[in-house]
Amino acid sequence: MKTDLLRLLSGALVAAALATSGHGYTYILNSNTNLPVKWPDGTVNLRVMLGTAPTLIDGTNYSTSADGAAKTWNALLGSIIFQSTITTGTPTDGRPAGGSRANELAFASTIYGKDFGEKTLAVTTTWREGNTRIEGDILYNSARTWDSYSGNLRGSGTTGIYDIHRVTLHELGHLLGLDHPDDPSDDNTMPQTVSAIMNSTIGNLDTLTMDDITGAQNLYGPPGPPENNNFAAATAINNLTSSGSVKYTGFNTLATKETGEPSHAGNAGGHSVWWKWTAPANGSVTLDTRGSYFDTTLGVYTGTSVNALTTLGSNDDLQNDATAHVQASKVSFGATTGTTYYFGIDGFDADTGGITLNLAFTASGGTLATITTQPASVTVTAGGSATFTVAATAGSSTISYQWRRNGTAISGATNATLTLSNVTSANDAGDYTVVVMTEAGMVTSNVATLTVNAAPVVTPPSTPSGGGGGGGGAPSGWFFAALSLLAAARLLGMAPASRFDGLTALSESKGNR
Repeated sequence: MKTDLLRLLSGALVAAALATSGHGYTYILNSNTNLPVKWPDGTVNLRVMLGTAPTLIDGTNYSTSADGAAKTWNALLGSIIFQSTITTGTPTDGRPAGGSRANELAFASTIYGKDFGEKTLAVTTTWREGNTRIEGDILYNSARTWDSYSGNLRGSGTTGIYDIHRVTLHELGHLLGLDHPDDPSDDNTMPQTVSAIMNSTIGNLDTLTMDDITGAQNLYGPPGPPENNNFAAATAINNLTSSGSVKYTGFNTLATKETGEPSHAGNAGGHSVWWKWTAPANGSVTLDTRGSYFDTTLGVYTGTSVNALTTLGSNDDLQNDATAHVQASKVSFGATTGTTYYFGIDGFDADTGGITLNLAFTASGGTLATITTQPASVTVTAGGSATFTVAATAGSSTISYQWRRNGTAISGATNATLTLSNVTSANDAGDYTVVVMTEAGMVTSNVATLTVNAAPVVTPPSTPSGGGGGGGGAPSGWFFAALSLLAAARLLGMAPASRFDGLTALSESKGNR
């Protein structure tokens, strides 16, 4: 076992302004594995023994202000939660064998008999077994004046009034496993300038920053399960289409294991996530989890169902690789053009945290195609035809093509020219690309858009409205009446001329109805 007494220094050493430079978060590490020391999934109980009087500047008391800091962290984390119990008592030294296994927050005049030092406001102790934290206490220097407020610090040195809320945010960060990002003495790194509540000196910053949050989520994940929790929802790796390498990050916190899923590297795990990649060419692949924040297991598979996969390789630890953390995983395999490979990552004995997945591919010979003429956008009228064309070179390598509409492959569209007939807006309009492939990999063209305009509607000439004399317009009521009379006359045997005379007579008498 080991204890690390990590100090937050007083405002006398605060910088006036801090500029962010990338990420700065650092961790309390197990030197044997080079992995962070963190809590197992679940509840971390806190005994808050800071007192419930007096009422402080922001309306809280010492204990409720500290509990508020714990709740701030809780809203950002996935796999653990702080559970505060406000009580009374004296903190118990964790040094005896096994420790008290109680995580206590209390004012103290010494660090279990050791002097706080001139400028130390508070410390957090770390007790661990392997990579697992088992206990930690937060002790606040009772020689300082404490209150709870937001905004700029109120004084400094021995006369300053110190905000217990922001100090607790910082110390709970240590309890989570974060170290001082601006202090090179913590992990032998170069000094960093970063905006973070976890900096080694107290300042006017009174809230968590993205650097603090990202650092903690690398250990415990964000709230909610990851999107690639299930095999069917594997994250597609689409940006490795020729020789090269890519890096993906994610989490397996709050992930689950599916029924029938294989145990990667023979370990049951319990929190697996998935990626998938389709080989653009024949070649060799190396896959590893260097940079992950927990003890990983890794498996590579082919197949379409999680309960019927073919294992190509799996690994737990890189113990024989002197350049790697011993608890990262690595698999190498030969890839075949067009085959989709699935990569499952879990934690050894259900461990969880932030994942880094590194994928490197080397194609076996051939020349990658170069597109010399990109397909151009086309606008046509519905019912017409549209043609897209691409031109590419690849030396002596054989070129093949696959056209896509809105990202989906078009069946049978495997030539340099794509012709569409009798196009419609519903079935054909959209964005078209073509994937140009050789044995060295594949290249995707620029997007060409097909716009389908509606065919013009032919409208018959309109007929003028109005009654007799003009020879047009809709028939009026008297016209239908005349036709009725004409039909009656025909039945009575009248001559065709009589039918005509009768119509005229009706017209002349229209106004006398």
